[in-house]
Amino acid sequence: MLDLPSLTLAVPPPFDQGAPHFNGASVFGATPNHQFMYAFPVRGERPLSFSAESPLPPGVALSPQGILSGSTEAGEYPLLITAKNNLGTASIEFTLKVGERMLGRTPQLAWTSWNAMMRNINQEKILAQAQALVATGLASRGYYSINIDSCWQGQRDPKTTALLANSRFPDMKCLVDAIHTLGLKAGIYSTPMVIAWGSSAVEIFRGGSYYPLDPKYYMLPFGGCGVTHFETQDAAQWAHWGFDYLKYDWAICDVEHTRLMREALDKTGKDFQMSLTVKCSLDNIGEYPKYAQMYRSNPDTSDRWASIKANLLSADNWLPHTGPGKWFDLDMLALGRMAIERIKYNEFYTNSPENRLTPDEQITHFAMWCFLASPVQLSFDLTDIDEFTLNLVSNEELLAINQDALGAAATLERDDNDIRIYRRKLSGNQTAYAFVNLSDETQELQYHFGHASILREPLAMCSLPETDAVKMQLPPHGTRILQLTPKA
Repeated sequence: MLDLPSLTLAVPPPFDQGAPHFNGASVFGATPNHQFMYAFPVRGERPLSFSAESPLPPGVALSPQGILSGSTEAGEYPLLITAKNNLGTASIEFTLKVGERMLGRTPQLAWTSWNAMMRNINQEKILAQAQALVATGLASRGYYSINIDSCWQGQRDPKTTALLANSRFPDMKCLVDAIHTLGLKAGIYSTPMVIAWGSSAVEIFRGGSYYPLDPKYYMLPFGGCGVTHFETQDAAQWAHWGFDYLKYDWAICDVEHTRLMREALDKTGKDFQMSLTVKCSLDNIGEYPKYAQMYRSNPDTSDRWASIKANLLSADNWLPHTGPGKWFDLDMLALGRMAIERIKYNEFYTNSPENRLTPDEQITHFAMWCFLASPVQLSFDLTDIDEFTLNLVSNEELLAINQDALGAAATLERDDNDIRIYRRKLSGNQTAYAFVNLSDETQELQYHFGHASILREPLAMCSLPETDAVKMQLPPHGTRILQLTPKA
């Protein structure tokens, strides 16, 4: 039995040094004849150049900067992509899957504005976050989307009736173009309610419907959903601006409004991933994957252990329904310096923006969101990131588990005395285990794998001696992740 030493969080290798190293997924899905874009995330000394060592499908191109884009017919296209710099080359076997309901082959890796800034957003700040995602190296680790949450909404265009941006975003198309130029995607927020969450007594943000209220959806926060619908007009406007993703947010996540929005997005001829939030129901689990790639059923996450624990436990009933194109969303991360629970309207009412979670709680938060194949959406100020948080969210080995092409759901193997053990099958005949201590006390744990295995600890980014069993001390609210390859 291997007695594990205390965990030391790894410092990932610099993102802009060394020979090329591919991160991110090895599979990407697109809709036939719809425009798509995928930027290969690669760590290594700059400049990098990219080439396809196998024929690309008709209508698809690879730029020298590593952006795969275009549109093509249905099919499964195995590709060999090579990255080169002055210190060497690296290649990835990559599969482009084009077909109906092929979006979201792996969970989304992104930054989103709500926890980070709440209402206090504007065009300049969002662009600064996109630039910081690249400058910090997080884009090279696999994070690829900048998502604007509520509070961008203005008034409807008197001619098209599409919802336009407010004065905080004077040129939304210019912003999205700038984000795309960085090799990133862009996401936007809407709701079928008349009034969007994020509205206040000071400022009202419009939703995607209008009065009179629909009697079927009357008793909802912010006044319910209206009978006048704008899905088609709004989706066309988002496509014109260039957005790639929609967060669709209302209290009940009913199938009718979900279907209407999916049909409107599809009419644009552009691929949009879609997330449903905030109160999805398991009763609709057979319908959601027809329209959306992400669904959520838990409160907003804050940097308090009770919130992290509650949202983690909310995944239990959804895990069997998780897989490629259908990911249960544990909500955006509550790491780093954030505005949530610290900001009222546009002014801070506390002098302490530091994160309130302990280091072990932060590790559990990030590690389990990765392990359970949740979308991983950072939501803190990327221009003011502390070293611990940057090292944690830059962990390429945890992100690789999240992005594993197999997309197998995790299973809960043990839930006893506030100790949880999860198991997840990975590509390449590997298996990952998560050991989580939900209690307020340090607990000793022993676990037998049943066969001799080669071990890797992703959080420490190190190899461990070969063994068939481990013993560990799990600190309060702490987590260990082990990745196993059976001994030949």
